[in-house]
Amino acid sequence: MSSPSGESLRLSAREADWSAALRGRLGRPLEIHSALDSAMDRAHALGEAGAPAGACVLTEHQRRGRGRRANDWQDAPGDSLLLALLLRPTWTPARGGLLALGAGLALARAGDAFGLRLALKWPNDVLHGERKVAGVLSEARLSGDGYAQLVLGMGVNVHQRETDFAPALRGRASSLDLAAGRRLSRRDLFATLLVELEAVLDALDTDAAPRLLDAWRERWAHRGRVARDEAGRRLRLLDVDATGALRVESPTGSELLQAGELLVLEEDANAGDD
Repeated sequence: MSSPSGESLRLSAREADWSAALRGRLGRPLEIHSALDSAMDRAHALGEAGAPAGACVLTEHQRRGRGRRANDWQDAPGDSLLLALLLRPTWTPARGGLLALGAGLALARAGDAFGLRLALKWPNDVLHGERKVAGVLSEARLSGDGYAQLVLGMGVNVHQRETDFAPALRGRASSLDLAAGRRLSRRDLFATLLVELEAVLDALDTDAAPRLLDAWRERWAHRGRVARDEAGRRLRLLDVDATGALRVESPTGSELLQAGELLVLEEDANAGDD
C-alpha cells in the first residue's frame, strides 16, 4: 500500500546496482521506487529536506506524472526511464531556458553510445526521425533573484513496442528499443545520460553555453521548417537565441517565443508560405 505522499516500495537492490554504474557526481544519492505519484514532487521534497545537488529519483511508474503545459505523462511500469534530478544552480533564472535544450542534447549524445542518431525539437523533445522518444520538464523554486532549487525531469521511452502506444500516438511516438532494433539496458542508458548531463551543467556554469547552443543546433530537426502555433499561425523556424528562445518569422515579422507547442508541418522547408 502506498503512503499518503504517494510513495511506494523502494527498490534497494536496484538502487545499489544502478549506483555502482554511475561515473560522475550526479545521481548521488539515488532513490528508485516501484511507483510514485510524481518523481519530480519527490525530488522537490528531498531538496526541501536538505538533499544535495545531484540527488536523483527514479520510478518504475508514475501515477500522476506530468509533461509540459499540464499534460499527463503516460507510462507502463518498467518500460520507461523516469527520472527527476535535484539541482541547485548558481546561474540566474535568465539562463534557465537553456536547461531543457541542454538536457535534450545530453540524451541525444547518450544515444550515440548505443548506435542511435537522435534529433531535437524545440523546446524540450527528443526525436528519432519525426517520432518523440523523450521529453524534458523543469520546475524551479526561486529565492530572491536566484534558485533555491530546481528539479529537472525527464521521461524516456525505452522498452515500448509499437502496440504499447495509444492509437492516437502511433506514428508520432517511438522508443529507444524500436529505434535501436534491440533491447537496451536502462541502467547503462541512465549512467551514460548522467555523464552527458554533467557536461551540460558544467557548460551552463561557465562561458561554454554558446558552444552548447551550437551543438543543439546541429541536432535540431526543424530549422527552416514551417510550423503552426496554438493560435493557428504559420511560423518559419529560424534559430534559437542566447537564452534558448526560438526566433521565428511570423505573419507580422520576426519574433521570439519563450515557450509553446508547435506543430511542424510536413512540407518542403524551402516552400513559400501561402
